[in-house]
Amino acid sequence: MRIDELSMVADEELTADICVIGSGPAGSTLAAELAGTALRVLVLESGGREATEAANALDDIDNAGAPRAGTGRVAGDRILGGNSHTWSGRCGLLDELDFGSRPWVPGSGWPITDLDAYLERAARHIGIGRGAGFTDDAFWQLAGRPQPRESLDPSWFRPYFWQISRDPVDPFDCKRFGKHMKDLAAPNVRILINATVTHIDTDPAGTRVEALQVADPNPRTVRAKWFVLAAGGITSPRLLLASRRIRPEGVGNRHGLVGRYLMDHRCGAVGALAPAQAAAALDRFGKYVVKSAHGRHTFLHGLALAPAVQRTEQLLNCALWLQEVPADDDPWDSVKQLMRGRGTRHDARVALANSGLLLAGARRRLIQHAGLPHKLDRIELRCMVEQVPDPDSRITLSDRVDRLGMPLARIDWRVHEQEDSTVRRAAVLAVEEFARLGYPKPALYDWARVGSTLPVQLTDWAHPTGTTRMAARPQDGVVDPDCRVHGVENLYLAGSSVFPTTGHANPTLTIVALAVRLADTLRAAAGVPA
Repeated sequence: MRIDELSMVADEELTADICVIGSGPAGSTLAAELAGTALRVLVLESGGREATEAANALDDIDNAGAPRAGTGRVAGDRILGGNSHTWSGRCGLLDELDFGSRPWVPGSGWPITDLDAYLERAARHIGIGRGAGFTDDAFWQLAGRPQPRESLDPSWFRPYFWQISRDPVDPFDCKRFGKHMKDLAAPNVRILINATVTHIDTDPAGTRVEALQVADPNPRTVRAKWFVLAAGGITSPRLLLASRRIRPEGVGNRHGLVGRYLMDHRCGAVGALAPAQAAAALDRFGKYVVKSAHGRHTFLHGLALAPAVQRTEQLLNCALWLQEVPADDDPWDSVKQLMRGRGTRHDARVALANSGLLLAGARRRLIQHAGLPHKLDRIELRCMVEQVPDPDSRITLSDRVDRLGMPLARIDWRVHEQEDSTVRRAAVLAVEEFARLGYPKPALYDWARVGSTLPVQLTDWAHPTGTTRMAARPQDGVVDPDCRVHGVENLYLAGSSVFPTTGHANPTLTIVALAVRLADTLRAAAGVPA
């Protein structure tokens, strides 16, 4: 695989069988899956090898909706590897219920039933030990541990486990896709950096993509047989809408659905425990280290609302977990910096002053296969809730433009009472469940109590989703079940923008599984063996 500056490439080299726009987890996975095939693959990345303010400024937005944690940008990482440059590494599985149509969630239902066939391949790309079979009570057998004597009450909750991605060369970090792309031995794949796509050119009918216009800073033209837009939940619909020189509504937007159904995860702390009270609860609902053929992997145990209570009380999908909030002088960050060769004298002093905690942590990690004990400020009870698919929650184009002349995305993100009531109900049930299991009850914040009229203190989680949703009919979505844009024969979408609903799970594992699936689709379309 070659990584080149666009400016160093001759015009005649800007052709391929497949052109992928974006090098984040979706684009990187597509490149890796297609490596070594007879297909010529060209990946276009707007950023470079390092993050720059000039590149990230291309993700500036106009915010016209609900307040967001970061008001000026939404998950903008224009860099090789995309949003994997700043993600937390947390991976979760969608539930069976998430794929189905739920009468109490208008707009719910995927046109596919699961992604099980692609999850193990996705796990290898994302840096986790298992792609499936690690949540619910199946975890205990996987981990080689006895199942807790007292189970969760299945009327209210089921056990849920997340995995934390692990970088192959840095055990203290999750996988940063960009830094591994250079190691992919694949002469058929080429990556062009500092290559920002500004327009998708179609035929006059808008049924086939003919070329891309790319800024260098002067316009360059890229041609391919198939195109995959993998630029994220904001930039992908923005580019489709802004590509209006040939079709005034933009590309793939005959039914006016591009940019609609913008969702995110709403997340935050609903209560807290004092560290002195939390040891037993953290032993159960904490971190576990599990050895696999691919190394040691960390899992986090939480609680997810049971499907039965979601149906009965018309709640959304929601999960809760205990989050350790380290004290300012917690030594583990200092240890990480020292082991990476970036430590300072301050880090050495902090590590030395907390040598007892570090020794206990090493014993806990290596012998008990549990998470590291931190010096804590507090333990929060946190939640993540899915959002209602709402066509009025949407992305349109602003009157303002970026330095390349492209209209900014105008974000009108909506939040809903059903989300608020779900979180309050889940928080109360979690406190009751902790007490039933014999653990101290987290103290709920006043706003999180059922019946409270105080504003809900949740933020978005930089998981923009749903803006080019998948549907069987073009009247209901932007892409078909194969992630091909309805009515455009050679344009596909990859990433969270195709999700019809979000579930409560972090999206990256699903994004990568869909990218693996799309790679198979493209190979089949090209007649290339898997």
